[in-house]
Amino acid sequence: MYIIFFAFLYIWVMLLVTSTSWVAGISVFIFGGGLLAVVYYLLDTPGRKIRRLAREQDEEDNPPQS
Repeated sequence: MYIIFFAFLYIWVMLLVTSTSWVAGISVFIFGGGLLAVVYYLLDTPGRKIRRLAREQDEEDNPPQS
């Protein structure tokens, strides 16, 4: 699942390295970084759901002590 993220990361770094000007480098950094953040968020959706359900189950089994 994370191989897609690492592939995007590799492409993003290669685009940064081969930028011809600092303006192009900054725009690639900002927009590419935003794309990487969205891809990571979407890829981690099942993991967040599993962690949330496990936390809720743990709270049901062991209620907080007052």
